[in-house]
Amino acid sequence: MPEGLWPVIAMIVVVIIYTIAKVIQHMRRSEQQWQQVDKSKLRKWEDDDWPED
Repeated sequence: MPEGLWPVIAMIVVVIIYTIAKVIQHMRRSEQQWQQVDKSKLRKWEDDDWPED
C-alpha cells in the first residue's frame, strides 16, 4: 500500500466517528425536547384527501 494511504484512512475514520457521535447527540437532544413538549396542545394530523389516480 502507498505510504500516504494510512493517514487518509485514519482521517476518514475520524470523520465517520465524529459524524456518528453528533447524530447520536442530536437524537438524544431531540428525544429530551419531545419529552418536554406540552402534549395536551398537540392536534391530530389529518392528511388532505388526495384524489387517487
